[in-house]
Amino acid sequence: MNGLADLRMFSEIARSQSMASAANRLGMAPATISGRLKALEDHYGVALVRRTTRSLLLTEEGKLLLERARPVLSGFADLERDMGGRRTAVSGGLVLSCAADISRVQLLSLVRSFSRAHPDLQFSLRFDPPGSLHEIPFDAALRVGPVRDSNLTIRKLFSMETVTCAAPAYLAEHGVPARPADLCRHECLRLDGSGFAGNDWAFREGAGTVSVGGRFRASDPATLKNFAVQGLGILRTALADVETELASGLLVPVLGAFEPEPQTVCLLSDSRRRLPARTSEFIDFAQAHVRAPLGVRGNLAMPSQGSLCEIV
Repeated sequence: MNGLADLRMFSEIARSQSMASAANRLGMAPATISGRLKALEDHYGVALVRRTTRSLLLTEEGKLLLERARPVLSGFADLERDMGGRRTAVSGGLVLSCAADISRVQLLSLVRSFSRAHPDLQFSLRFDPPGSLHEIPFDAALRVGPVRDSNLTIRKLFSMETVTCAAPAYLAEHGVPARPADLCRHECLRLDGSGFAGNDWAFREGAGTVSVGGRFRASDPATLKNFAVQGLGILRTALADVETELASGLLVPVLGAFEPEPQTVCLLSDSRRRLPARTSEFIDFAQAHVRAPLGVRGNLAMPSQGSLCEIV
């Protein structure tokens, strides 16, 4: 028995009441459809049709099979239609796995714009630890820094500037670090799961990497920012996330001459040929969104056009 294909064939035989007509509609040779009907009857061990010189009638067992097959075939047709729609319709839920240290301002600008374009789409934003992409389900992922994974399609999306800063009160009490090595004597606010604001802070070439310490660490950048504003230590974070605090003087940049090159944010997904429409649309939208010029830097929502990485 060939499962759904044989049930479809039997349903067409019953509808046509003719082997020849059913064979013609299904694009099959009459001998083939006759052989498959016999195999179906052999499978169930009962006759399903009664042939006469003028017509083809269902037996009682044939009528039962047809009755039970109809909802199965109808349900499968609905399933095929729904699954096919996933290739073309932007619907369902988009699961976006984000690095802990990605700029919230830049991320939310992208998600807000995409959600406005697709009001029926549901969003799930998760902030996952690095190296977890093979252990979690996701539609697309955003990661900071170089990513190497032959099983994923990796696109360079935009550049994210970083800044090292602290509250004026903290600097007045503990002094202003003149070089990265001075951070060893300071309270540094560390972000769990971050490649640039965790335990090791890398600076421009020649300045090296400093293993920092301190009493406060968290997995949420907003919490660390609040700690910094309260004068509890030196913060390293995405520049876009603290521009308001820097402009108002709540935080003051330090070690500006030693800041590293902007961090690359990559967009990761499975191969495009296997993606549902919601993911393909998000990828295309994200690449178009970061290319859009934004005007003055003080109103930064995404990087300016000049700071973009090459799109692959």
